[in-house]
Amino acid sequence: MIAYCTYCSKEKNDSKTLLPVLERYKSKRISTVFNFAKAKGLKFVILSGKYGVLDVEQSIHYYNHLLSANEVEKHSDMVVSQLKAKKITKIIFYTNSIECDKNLKPYIDCISMASAKGEITLEIKELFFND
Repeated sequence: MIAYCTYCSKEKNDSKTLLPVLERYKSKRISTVFNFAKAKGLKFVILSGKYGVLDVEQSIHYYNHLLSANEVEKHSDMVVSQLKAKKITKIIFYTNSIECDKNLKPYIDCISMASAKGEITLEIKELFFND
């Protein structure tokens, strides 16, 4: 199965209740990539620095966590397990460039490492998003 994917966002709805991920994350990038996937009839997932790979149907609590370089190895183990469980064989990962935001490197490293471990095809697409 092919899935479109992007990383989570710093801006979030800070409600204390469980919210679906598309309501939790306040990001034009996430909604844009979700619409890309929907238009193609493909699965859409979000790479969270805390929860790993999230489906749009999932609900999560508010959190504030930026994935760090020293967490990538362990996090990628969780992510590869989640990708395998979801039967994802190819990921098209949308990201801003690392030059625009240095904080993205651990997310790109994580999805790259998880894809390599799981023998999952990875295509990274850089697009400029203002978030």
